[in-house]
Amino acid sequence: MGGTYNPPHIGHIAMADFVRRSCSYDKVVLVPSFQPAHKIVSTGITPQQRLDMAQLAAEEIENAFVSDCEIRREGVSYSIETVRYLKEYYRLDSKPGLVIGDDLINGFPKWHKVDELVNEADIIVLHRGEDFEMGLPFPHTYLSNDMIPVSSSEIRQRVRQRLSISEYVPPSIAEYIFSRGLYLE
Repeated sequence: MGGTYNPPHIGHIAMADFVRRSCSYDKVVLVPSFQPAHKIVSTGITPQQRLDMAQLAAEEIENAFVSDCEIRREGVSYSIETVRYLKEYYRLDSKPGLVIGDDLINGFPKWHKVDELVNEADIIVLHRGEDFEMGLPFPHTYLSNDMIPVSSSEIRQRVRQRLSISEYVPPSIAEYIFSRGLYLE
C-alpha cells in the first residue's frame, strides 16, 4: 500500500489489515512515497517524519512492515519501480498486490508504465467513498470494504485547530504529531 501517509490513520490501518486477510497475503507493506506522481505533499513535514509515522501505523497491523524504498530513491515515486524493487529485494515467487483506491480509477490508465505494472502486480481496488464507474480496463480485484470516514487532510486541519485526533489515529501517532508540533502551520 503506497501513499503519502501524511499522517497515517485508522483508515489506512484497517484497509491494510482487510486486504491482507481478504487476499490471503502473508504480509502487507506500507510504502510512503517521496513525491507522488499525481499529488502534492503538504509542506512542513519531511519524508522521514512520514516514514516514522508509517512505521508506527505498521505496528498496529498484524504481519505488516514499512519499506523506505521510495523515500531512499527520492524524486517522483512510480509504482512500477516500487513493485520491481520489492519483487527483487524480497525474492518474491508470485505477484505482489498493489492496492489502490477506487478514486484513482479514472487516472490509472495514465500511470507511468501502466501496462508493465498490471503485468507485474495484482491490482487490488478498495472503495474510498466515491461512486466511480468500475471501468478499469485492466485485470483487477475489487474488494467490498467498509467505509471509514477519515482523511489525512481532515486530521491535519483538526491539528491546526487544536482539536482532538484521538479517534482518527493510534495514540503513538498522535503523540508523534503533537510532540513535534507537526501540522500547526
